[in-house]
Formats: sequence, structure tokens, C-alpha cells
Amino acid sequence: MMRDLLPHFRRRLASPEAALPYAVLGIVAGAVTAVLMILFRLALEWPLAYWLPGGSAENFEGLRSLWHFALPFGGALLLGMGLQFVNPIHRFTGIPHVIAALHNGRGRLPPGNMITQFIGGLVALLSGQSGGREGPAVHIGAAASSLFGAGLRLPNNSLRVMSACGTAAAIAASFNTPIAGVIFAMEVVMMEYTVAGFVPVILAAVIATTLSQAVFGAIVFLPAGDVNMSSLLELPFIALLGCLGGVLSSVFVLIQSRCLRWANRPVWLRLGIAGFVTGLCALAAPQVLGIGYDSLQATLDGSYGLQLLLILMLLKLIATSVSCGMGMPIGIIGPALLIGAFAGGAIGQLGAMAVPTLAAEHNFYVLMGMAAVMGAILNAPLAALLAVIELTHNLNIIFPAMLAVIAAQLVHRELFKLQSAHQTTLLATQQAVRANPVTLTLLRTSAAALIDRNLRHVAQKPDAETLANLLENPVRWLVITNAEGQRIIVHREHWFPVLSEVDEKELDSLDLLAALENRRRTAAFDINGTLMEALETMNQEGLDSLFVTARRQRRGPPDEGILTREALSDHYNLPIRF
Repeated sequence: MMRDLLPHFRRRLASPEAALPYAVLGIVAGAVTAVLMILFRLALEWPLAYWLPGGSAENFEGLRSLWHFALPFGGALLLGMGLQFVNPIHRFTGIPHVIAALHNGRGRLPPGNMITQFIGGLVALLSGQSGGREGPAVHIGAAASSLFGAGLRLPNNSLRVMSACGTAAAIAASFNTPIAGVIFAMEVVMMEYTVAGFVPVILAAVIATTLSQAVFGAIVFLPAGDVNMSSLLELPFIALLGCLGGVLSSVFVLIQSRCLRWANRPVWLRLGIAGFVTGLCALAAPQVLGIGYDSLQATLDGSYGLQLLLILMLLKLIATSVSCGMGMPIGIIGPALLIGAFAGGAIGQLGAMAVPTLAAEHNFYVLMGMAAVMGAILNAPLAALLAVIELTHNLNIIFPAMLAVIAAQLVHRELFKLQSAHQTTLLATQQAVRANPVTLTLLRTSAAALIDRNLRHVAQKPDAETLANLLENPVRWLVITNAEGQRIIVHREHWFPVLSEVDEKELDSLDLLAALENRRRTAAFDINGTLMEALETMNQEGLDSLFVTARRQRRGPPDEGILTREALSDHYNLPIRF
């Protein structure tokens, strides 16, 4: 029974509207990702808790001053030397790699890149590099989910969905933020919102959060208290904070883009420079080392003065932007939150000095800054809002944070004319993605959903009995294989009238390719491919038709059909030529 079930399951997945099969994929992707996230987090936190003073996995500040420089610099050199022996195509990691794979690479994420990300991310974070664990988490979760689907030979359009599920599950399991994980997957990775797409992604986030909480508990990462805006008169001040967040995110991306120009230099040199810069910054302020959630909590608690906040904001921005631009396999969400928190804390203290009776509590502005900088750097305002809400469990910030996030977004995109940090990386590595509605629509559906299976294979010179049977039971498409092994197809409206008029005496000597007009050449196409891939194949080959088949089918009758440019046009009401 299972032999028949899997082919049927694959065929159902060809359409993006198959809610139940996609729900199953979401559950599987959530479970697979959660297990890997738990392993990754334990592999990171246990050694740090053992090595660092005080038994805290964040206490890089407790190390002797010499280690503040030696640890990130030595770790970066070690990682760079190791990556020298890795194939260059397997060095591209992180969220940009996932985005590129989903939009340009059929949703398939190579296992080599995932292994590089898992090991490289651990080495980088264990050595105190200025970055977050969400970049490695998203890559590992998306790749593991995609590979699981590829192992079952699922259609490429469903692999994209599984990667999105892995993304949401990774964010949810890593930070106990299921809603932010869902929105991040749709807003940043998939770059679209669809009702059908939410079903598997939400289920993946729920499953991953459940398993993560079973191991680590239902932890509030950043308890901030019940803070709120004290007066509507603060709104201009909040807008100003948002503008500052946009300036900081723009400086971050500008530094990153300059460092990306070194992409063709040896990897040991690039990572060595990143470690050297991070080490220098850490000598001045060791709080820049590591993920930095202890520093984030200290900022929320008001433990840092104004001068220290400004220094930390500047040094964290420099260390992280250089590291990301040089190719360090780390994430930027955590540092973005930290940079925003330092900026918000500084603005809050300045506001309290200027208008002590009007300003809200300092940690209110910390939360505003976190949302503003994260939203602008990622070009993901909604994901940033929800992330801050879920990390702090504070719903009071929604209204004012919306203003801060949009102000930062406008400054980043309109004043400085910049893309997100991830899009900047993709442009620098010549992997720009197309996110227009037509492309996304075609990527969402497999060729199997649109092929015409009403066909019959015939020889170029068939016998009279075959021809008589064709006339008695006409099919829509004749598939004729010529002497060169190429498949030629003819539609019924062209072959049926001709064969109907052929004299019975001529049937045995009839050459179909000579007798029939309106023949179409085809190219072979994998049934698991998306409609976008099919359209690109047609354009590259200069054809209007494809012969679609399951190339690796092991048993049963072949699942094959004809896909034409006209079928694409009729189904989506698109122009024939693109």
C-alpha cells in the first residue's frame, strides 16, 4: 500500500492548494528541525558554560583581557584555515544561501553547505565572534527539511515549502518565538504571503516550539517588565529614534558591502581580518563578543551608562558588519537587536535628562531601538515587531514600535537607497533573486499539476493495426521518437484529420513525420520541476513544448505528460512570451 501512497502523495503536492499534504510536510519539517536545533544549541551552550567563568555561556567579559583578543582572532584563523580545504561552492552559508536556493536553486540546499554551516557556525560562536545563532539555525533547519523532502523525491515546489517550514521552525525552536518564525519565513525567505503557505509553516513552528520547550522550558528570553509609552507627546521622539535606527542599519550595510568586495580573496585572510577587527573591538569593550544576550538584558535593566552604551553600539556595529561582510558563518538578527538596544538605551537616557517628566522608562526605548534596527537591516518590519514582542512578552510596545520600525525603514531604503543585509550579500555574490508575482506564482506549482497526460507513444512508421487503434481511440497528443532519439509531438487536431483520410493500403508504409504537419519539438523535463523551471527551459531551448516525465521512477507505469506554453498562458492568464 505504501508503494502506491507515495506517488499519490507526490502528485497531490504538485498543486500549492493541497492543504493536507502540505500540513504533513510542516509537521515533519518542524520535528526534524527541532531535533537539530536542540543538538546545535546544546553543542554551543555546554562547552561555553564549562569554559567561561561563572558557568555562564555568555560571560566572555569574565575572561582575562588577553583572551578578549586572542580568542576571536585565533578562532577566526582556525576556521579560515579549515575552510581552505572546503570546496568553494560549499562555503556559502546562512540566510542568504537559503534565499538563493529557494528562488534560484529549485529549493534544494546541498548537504555540503549544511555541514559547513553546522561546524563553522559552532566554531565561530564558540570562539566569541560577534554574531547570532539564528543564521546557522535557519540554514541548518531549511537544509535538513529540504534534504528530507529530496530523499523522498518530492516535487521541487514542495521542497521550497519544506525549506520555509525549516526556517520558521529554526527561529521558533531557537528563541521560543513561533509567530516571529512564521512571519520571518514568509517575509524574508519566501518573500510572499499566501493562505496555503501559512498552513505548513505554522504547523512547523508549533511542533518545533513544543519540542524545544520540552527540553529547555518555556523561557522568556528578555523579560522587560510591563513598560509602556507614557504620553502621546513621545511619538516624535520615537520617530527620531526610528530614524537613528535607520541610520545605524544603513551604516551596517554600507560597511558590509565594502567588505563583500573581498569575496574573491582567500578565505583564511578574510576571516582572519574579521577576527582581528572583532578582537580589537573586544579589547575596548568585551561585551561585543558572542551572541550578547547577557548584554542585552543588562541594557534592559539599565546597568550601562550613556557613554558605555554609545561605545558598545559603535563597536558592535563595526565588529558584526565586518564579520558578515568577510563571510563569517554567523547570523545578524541577534547583533541587530543588540545594536538597536544600545541605541535605544542611549536615546532613553538622553530623553530622561532632557525631559524627565515626559520620558517613559529607559527600557521602553531599548525595545523601540531593537525593533527599528532589526526591521531595517532585514527589510522585515513585521518580523521585527513580532520578534521583539515574543522575546519580551510585552504587548504594550506594538503601537509605538510600529512608528519606530517604519521610520527606520524609510531612512534605510529611501534616504540611503539600500537593500537589506541579506539582499546586499546576494547582489554582491551575483545571486540576486526575482520576487515578482509572476515568478513566485510559477515557483509555487510543479509541472505535474499542469501537464496533459492524454498521450500515446507511436513509432515513426507504425503498423496498420496501431494506426487503426489510434483512430478508434484517439488521444490528444502523439509522441513520436525520431531517428536522433528526440521526441516530436503532434496535437489531435492536426494528426486525426490526416490519418482519417489515409488509404488503408498506405497505412503499412506511412511515415508519420513526413505525413503530419504542425509538429512540435520538445525537450525532456523532470516532472518534479516547477513551472518557473519549465518556462526557463522553454526559453533556453527556443521551444513551446516540453515532454515531462518522472526520470527516476522505479516501478509502475511512467508518469509523463506534455506541458505547453499555451497551457501556462491559459492557466495563469499570462502572456504567451515572457
